[in-house]
Amino acid sequence: MLKISDENGIAPVIGTAVTIFIVFILAGLVSSVFFEEYGDSSHKGSPAAKLQIRFTEYINSIEFEHGGGDPLFFDSSSLSVIMDINDASYTLNDSALGTLEAGGKGVLALNESGLPAMELGQGDKVSVKVVDYESGALIAKHELEVKGQMIIEPE
Repeated sequence: MLKISDENGIAPVIGTAVTIFIVFILAGLVSSVFFEEYGDSSHKGSPAAKLQIRFTEYINSIEFEHGGGDPLFFDSSSLSVIMDINDASYTLNDSALGTLEAGGKGVLALNESGLPAMELGQGDKVSVKVVDYESGALIAKHELEVKGQMIIEPE
């Protein structure tokens, strides 16, 4: 009698399947390590923070409230506050804010910020941006509305 055995036929199939599985796992690990530096490279190294920006009750000043995230070093050359007023952009002298930690607040007096003399009326729109120049990342942007007449006179 002729006896047919299937034991020899299945071993190479299982071995090939296990080999393919191992190759795919290794390829995934190698590619994740190799391509890790390319993930979201435009904002690599930039601080991430929840920042609220608003006019204060005091005349001619803006309050920055750090709601959480990385510390913001306004006294460094890479972090800047930019104010857009009537289609003109002004980079403010924000060093008075120093380092702003999570939960902290800082006030920037506009008369001491490097803005030129100007008058803003009630309802005027002002855009305030915080930008990290090293990474090119926009940290925060807020559109503010002037609540009353504001006269900025540089000191």
